[in-house]
Amino acid sequence: MKYLYSILLVGLLSFSLFAQENGKKAKKENAAFSPARAEEWMAEGMRHYLKEDYDEAILVWEQLLAEMPQEASISFYLAKCYLAQGKSINALKFAQKANELSPYSLDYGLMYGDLLLQERKAKEAIACFLKLIQYDSMQPDVNLRLAQAYLWNNQGDEALKALKSAEPWIGDFPEIIRTKQYIYLKNEQWEEAIQEGVNFVANNPEEPLFAWEQMEYWWHLSTWKGAKIALEQLSVDFPNDGQVALLNANVQVHEKNFAASLSYLERCLADSDMHIELFSQVTLQTFELMSGQGDWDKAYAFLQRAVAAFPKEPRFVAMQGDLWMSISKFQEGQKAYIKAARNGGGKFEVWTRIIQLDFEMNALDSVLVHSKEALEAYPNQGFLWFQMGFAQYMQGKSKEALASFESAIPYVQEKDTWYIQLFALMGDAYHALGNYRDSDMSFEKVLAKNSEEEHVLNNYSYYLSLRKEKLDKAAKMAKVLTDKFPKNGTYLDTYAWVLYQQKDYTKALQYLELALKDEKQNSSTVWEHYGDILFRLGKLEEAMKAWEKAKSLDGASPNLFKKIEKRQIIEN
Repeated sequence: MKYLYSILLVGLLSFSLFAQENGKKAKKENAAFSPARAEEWMAEGMRHYLKEDYDEAILVWEQLLAEMPQEASISFYLAKCYLAQGKSINALKFAQKANELSPYSLDYGLMYGDLLLQERKAKEAIACFLKLIQYDSMQPDVNLRLAQAYLWNNQGDEALKALKSAEPWIGDFPEIIRTKQYIYLKNEQWEEAIQEGVNFVANNPEEPLFAWEQMEYWWHLSTWKGAKIALEQLSVDFPNDGQVALLNANVQVHEKNFAASLSYLERCLADSDMHIELFSQVTLQTFELMSGQGDWDKAYAFLQRAVAAFPKEPRFVAMQGDLWMSISKFQEGQKAYIKAARNGGGKFEVWTRIIQLDFEMNALDSVLVHSKEALEAYPNQGFLWFQMGFAQYMQGKSKEALASFESAIPYVQEKDTWYIQLFALMGDAYHALGNYRDSDMSFEKVLAKNSEEEHVLNNYSYYLSLRKEKLDKAAKMAKVLTDKFPKNGTYLDTYAWVLYQQKDYTKALQYLELALKDEKQNSSTVWEHYGDILFRLGKLEEAMKAWEKAKSLDGASPNLFKKIEKRQIIEN
């Protein structure tokens, strides 16, 4: 491994020579300030500097600078002191002064240029470094910094020239190759970018074939036809290198070749240093190319080998779950997900799949078990609290559901897909517990986010009608839904019932009769409402038939039987 040229350390100044050359100048500036005195002060400041007593060194050197303001070395050491203290602004001021007094000094210029780069002052840094290389155009320390400054100033071609000037001294140092590749890629010079990588591999046999930083350049070039030829040759030269195989698999994914990609992925299994994240990514993309049961069988067999090759990686077991899900084998899929989640700590996304499958199979008890288990690993994942609360609400456990929902609130954001569902269900749960104030507040929170949210418009308006409160508001909300969905029996029934509470029985009957045409939504409640409206309109026999129909359906209310027995509406 070749290393970047180290920055030259600046030695102590020889103040004997300094005194000889500047004696006359010192006398002119201050007749009482002798060269011996200057040397003494400089030595004192250096003693403090070497002991890292920077405040004392600064105090001495600033006094010396006041006596000899044209001496660049004093400003240079003051800059070093302030830099050691982390005071970059002060360091830059004195480094600039040292550079101005001696613009061709390598040490002074490198420090000033480095501070300019630190402050992202690319143009000033370029000017500084260009002066330094006037006497040595091949100076590597300067050219490397100059290349960096050019890059920050969006002068890629100039940066390349600077890097090439440093090459005789630096050689094939990886950082130089990465920088050159970056410039080539930015300029869409694909062949040059790839050639840099090929040269690196050829000239560094002791290095891993592809450092992952190096591999990233190839990764982005996978869709370029020139990359395929180069990578195929590398695959021939290094048949056992998993990283090369993975790059070739990625190329085949872009060419939509399932068999070829899977074949390259097989080679990756023997590489214990494989980058698992990228390997998993390419594997999933390869599976998306499956066509038919034969490909599915090959994919599943491959995953079994991947599980054996990487036993500590639960993601491959989770992928088996994905494969089962792709052919609608839900139970097998969930078993794989659970195994993955419990094998070394499954990812949060795996737990959400497990719980979602519980919901799809209507296994609400399993939702609660798996949610609690997932929350032990991810207590700050609000979506898990939401899922558990949803299951509790569906089981009729409104109090427990609200506790779970409230635990989710600190973690939910308005941009989350489940934000509206959370507060909509909280509105339902609060209403079920008779907490109408918080129920209304939850619904209003949803409507502030989406004024046309169907679940809330329907339930909120219906709850208000049951309470006989804010009926005008309830009517407006219910009417929005019937205008938008004129054949939806549930929404028509809600609006009819609001009209009923407003004692507009004739109009209520019209909407209820429309609701009954939606046979899929005809429930005991709808038929009971129909009977109530008919009764208010003085149509007793028709009301009795409607109530009898309601009694024959599931979910009949206890009050319905009293109506039939008494042949009249029994007020609650």
